[in-house]
Amino acid sequence: MFESISIKNFRGFGNLALNGLKRVNLIVGKNNAGKTSLLEAVASLADPRVLGRLPILFRATHGGYPRRFYRWLIRDDDGVTLAEVAGHGWGTNYTLLFQHTPNPEFDGPYQKVLEQNGLFGWWGPEKPLRSQVISVRAPDSDQMVKTFAQAVRQRDGEHQIESLLRTVDPRVSKARVDVAEDGNVIVVDLGLSEMIPLAQAGEGMYRLVWIFADLLGEHPQLCFIDEVENGIHHSVLAQVWSGIAEVAQRLDLQVFATTHSDECLRAAHEAFASRPAYDLSVVQLFRVEDGVQGRVLDRKHIEAAIAGDIDLR
Repeated sequence: MFESISIKNFRGFGNLALNGLKRVNLIVGKNNAGKTSLLEAVASLADPRVLGRLPILFRATHGGYPRRFYRWLIRDDDGVTLAEVAGHGWGTNYTLLFQHTPNPEFDGPYQKVLEQNGLFGWWGPEKPLRSQVISVRAPDSDQMVKTFAQAVRQRDGEHQIESLLRTVDPRVSKARVDVAEDGNVIVVDLGLSEMIPLAQAGEGMYRLVWIFADLLGEHPQLCFIDEVENGIHHSVLAQVWSGIAEVAQRLDLQVFATTHSDECLRAAHEAFASRPAYDLSVVQLFRVEDGVQGRVLDRKHIEAAIAGDIDLR
């Protein structure tokens, strides 16, 4: 896992150092505090192959926007010519460098990973990490079935999904694809007279099957979820976070997620507080006069903020 990340002159970040990251890291802050920019920085550091689709990885884009996107990856400030994203994890160091000139101004065993609209990027020295971006939008039935089928084809995949679902709803005994003339559908056994369509098992269950299946099918080392609360009723947020905590531990993956919601933050704390290990950190971003700053909060500080009704967003 990434234990620490530092960012210099990337987007709105002047000099940001984040230490004490956990298995699951929830990024909070006001609008335009840099939450999505932080996801972009970490995703690019982990796997520079995403740089070519970075304009649409977490943001909507239209028309010629991508042509202007890359210009602003380096912070717009007098004298700034180089941006750096660095991290330590998995027993090694990772570095991603950007500049507007094609000839490197630095030493090291770096490989060029980006040449786009006057921006050049170098990365090194280890091989890319496997990462997955989870869409905040619930998929349609066909996509859900396809993703679920890919997951259960994995060794022990069917048992894994059912076991994960039981951690948030003990009634679940089976989850299957039901083949029918009017279309295939995922059904679950909740101990009723017959298995019911997943869509009727509740919003939280539907979202968790999507997350579990996507991660089991891809086996990433890192998972990114922007605006994790989108489309989820506040009453099932704790259930969703319990599922995220369980799948992160079982698959040995690290999660970076953002939220605008105080209810989402409280639900995450509730879910992790009920587990044997509290493997959650909150990354709080806030704007200052010369850019964006941030800090990593551990359990003690999260609990103190919640008890004092302090708004961390």
